[in-house]
Amino acid sequence: IEGNSKDSLLVFTAHYDHLGMMGRETMFPGANDNASGVTMLLNLIRHFSKTSPRYTIVFIAFAAEEIGLIGSSYFTTHPTFPLTKIKFLINFDLAGTGDDGIQIVNGKTYQQRFGEMLKINEAHQLLKEIKSRGEACNSDHCMFHSKGVPCFYIYTLGGIKAYHDIYDKADTLPLTDYQDYFSLIVKFIETL
Repeated sequence: IEGNSKDSLLVFTAHYDHLGMMGRETMFPGANDNASGVTMLLNLIRHFSKTSPRYTIVFIAFAAEEIGLIGSSYFTTHPTFPLTKIKFLINFDLAGTGDDGIQIVNGKTYQQRFGEMLKINEAHQLLKEIKSRGEACNSDHCMFHSKGVPCFYIYTLGGIKAYHDIYDKADTLPLTDYQDYFSLIVKFIETL
């Protein structure tokens, strides 16, 4: 989505793959991991397509995250635009609960940005808690972070515990604080 400023880009990512079939009869549906993150991408596309964002926003859905970050690894070694143009990147994964708030990987690395997220949450009373952790190479953000791109990887906390199993399905995914989480992200983007 083209923004008013074309010098810097905001990038939002999520992986659309999951483990899928385990043998011939067992399926791991992947509603929270990571249909919920892709849903966040789609909702952000819908929101920002109706506004005039400050920066151009790029949305990327990656494949093969679950088997070793293959999609994001390929993209960062064959980028379609200079990675140096990325002002900030947010990777969404496990966005379907939120009873206990969110966890931000790289929150301790990018403390100023993390502080901005905290201020927004405090001002609008959106999520129960926003927790910070350091670097972790556990999702697609890692490939960008390793190339010097400032980024967060965010996932929700609490709620159902289904993860990489047959119980991670749409009809049991609570989306407890999804709307507040979405609002927090939109407000955060407006501060960048």
